Formats: sequence, structure tokens, C-alpha cells
Amino acid sequence: MTADTDGPAAPPAMDRPRFRERPLTWTGDKARRAFTRLTTQAAALYGTAVLRIGYSSLYLIFLLHEYPRHDALWGPDAPWTPALNQQFANDPGLDWFAVDRWWYTFLGHGGRTWFEVWYHVAIVVCLLVALGWRTRFTSVCFALTIMAFTGRDVFLTDGGDNIMGLMAIYLAFTRCGARWSLDARRRHRRAGARRAQGVPEFAWPDTPSGRAWAEIDRTREEVVTFLHNAAVLVIAAQICVVYAAAGLYKSQGSYWQNGTAIYYTLKLDWFRPWPGLSDFMAGQSVMIAMVAYLTVFVQIAFPFAVFSRWLKYPCLVALLGMHFSIAVVMGLPLFSAAMMVGDAVFLPEPAWRWVGGRVRRAMTRVPRLPVPPALARPILDRPVPATPQSQEESGLPHQAQPDRSASH
Repeated sequence: MTADTDGPAAPPAMDRPRFRERPLTWTGDKARRAFTRLTTQAAALYGTAVLRIGYSSLYLIFLLHEYPRHDALWGPDAPWTPALNQQFANDPGLDWFAVDRWWYTFLGHGGRTWFEVWYHVAIVVCLLVALGWRTRFTSVCFALTIMAFTGRDVFLTDGGDNIMGLMAIYLAFTRCGARWSLDARRRHRRAGARRAQGVPEFAWPDTPSGRAWAEIDRTREEVVTFLHNAAVLVIAAQICVVYAAAGLYKSQGSYWQNGTAIYYTLKLDWFRPWPGLSDFMAGQSVMIAMVAYLTVFVQIAFPFAVFSRWLKYPCLVALLGMHFSIAVVMGLPLFSAAMMVGDAVFLPEPAWRWVGGRVRRAMTRVPRLPVPPALARPILDRPVPATPQSQEESGLPHQAQPDRSASH
């Protein structure tokens, strides 16, 4: 995870105190620079954009795939009634997440028309999040949507639903719409229109009220950046916890210790979508034993490998191969895809910029339909301040530029 925006230049190394000479000053300097970076440099903007697109697209596909039987699964006549759900959610022996499972039971109380309306609203929410339209609002709606469907029928979930539910909550605190979204495209077009018309970037007037609003705007920008970076750290920690817990639990099992766990898994009827492929892989005893040991080793080592500059990439390749094999051989595509999307936050920003450039060049080759003049709307829809001034001309402290802000 790397920062995507440039922050204030760090002081020269020769001017920084040394730990042996002044340990307290050195610690304070480190803490100050760390806090400045957390509040001014948004990390993993492309990674969170990939998570936004990936999870919303996965849940959209899930809702469309279950559309022929959505009424039997979540509708008013579903076997899991709202009364049973309320009783299950109010059980004091459940985990903390269960207290939020009751709120979506109105799907079963409002009748079939009410249920159909909200089911289609959930589909629209997933689509808008994938496109990145007003992500400040739609990302919260997306998190509530996943929590709602999870709580409506708790026995239809698996590991993929749980991961997506947690990640959707974390994404609501990030700037997941700062890249590869309609929000980013709108900000880019507005900034381009201002530059083309010679309009200076927005700045608060150099008046007492203007200074107050500039300080509020700067504070808001720092708080939003801090919440984004904190959420990114939580996302990375959640992925590490999942892998570490899975590896530690496997290491305690006798079948994983003797290397036969994958063999017996391939013989389970519930996880044999391709019986011929499962039988072929089960016959490779040496290979599946090596894969079993490698899986446990990589999962336990991954939380430590993320601190290495290069060691984490072989681990990511091994984990992606493991999830792809689970999706194809065991028939668990939703869980595997959810974990593969979560791994995207560990890839560096230059890699995602390279992918974005390749996709952009491919999109330029697609012919576009002309926009009718009647449907065209002005891009510059924000009023110009009465006394516009650039940041260099203003005597105010550094203030967030709304047209350049990733969170605007």
C-alpha cells in the first residue's frame, strides 16, 4: 500500500534528530511526520477503487443470479420468517454483528410489492456503486444492503458474504470513488473546463469569514483523509487475520498435518462440480500433499510477508492460485472472488495505474455515439467566487481545493 497523493516535503535527513542523541525528540518527530502523512496523503486510492468495483459487481451478479428464486429466498413467504429472524437475532449468545440483523426484516412485513421494490433498489445500488456515482452516499447504502440480505436469511451466507459485508462497511469510510468512477470523471471535467475558460481554482476570499471557512474546509479534508487511511489499514488487517486464522486452524488438524486434507475434500459430494477433475486431482497424491503444506505455510506467513517489499508478491500469487483452484474445483466462486478482490489492496499503485492505462487505451478504440445537443449540459455548474484568487496570491494557510479534492 503506497500513498497516492503528494504531501508536504519532508525535512532533510541531516536536520532530523538522531535517536541516540535525543530519543524523545526523535520519537516526537517520527510521530509528527506519521500523523501528517495520515492526514494529508491518501493511501491505496486505486486499491480501494478496485475493492469498490469488485465487491459491488460480485453482489450485483449474486442478486441477478438468484433473481428467479429471490422470492423463495428472501421474500415474505420464505421459510426463514421475520419472527424466526427476530428471535434468532435477539439471542444473547450471538456475536455483536447479530444486533444489526433485525433491521431488514421489513422485507417480510410489507408484502410482496414492498419486497419487489426494495429488491430492485438493491440491484440499482450495487450498479451505482460499481460505476462510482455519488459514492459518499451509495457506499453507505451498499453496506446496509449487504447487511440487510445477510440478516434476512442467515443460513444463505458463506465465507464470501461475510467478507463482503465487512469490507463494505470499511469501504464506506474510504475515498473509494476517488479513482475509476463517475465522481472522478465529473471532477476531472469540471477542472478541465475551468482551466479552458481561464477561471482560477476555487479559493475562499481573504476575509475573516473566508479564513474561518478555509480552516473548516482544511480540517474536513484532513479528517476525511485520516478516516480513509484508517479504513485501509483495517481492510489490510482484516485480510491478514482471515489468512492467519485459516492457516493456524489448518495446522492443528491431523489431516493437514499428514497432507491428506485436500484428498478428502476432493471426495466430498457437495464440492464436486466436476467429478472427473476432482478424481484426477485426487489421484496426484504427492502433488496435493505438497499443495496442502504450501497452503498452510503461505497463509500463516502472509501477515508477516506484507511488511516485505518483494516477499508479499510470491505469497499473493500463491494465494490467488489457491482461490482460483477453490472456485473451479470446489465450486465456490463467490468466496474465492471475494478473497481475490480483497487481495487487491496489497498491490502497489503503479501496477493499478498501468492497468488503468491499458484499459483506457483499449476503450479509446471503441467507437462512441455522438451526444445530441439537446442532451448536452454545461460542465461548469459551480458559481465562481466573487473574489477568486489562487493559492499563491492568498495569504490564507493551505486550504483544500474542492475541484482538486479527492473527497469532494
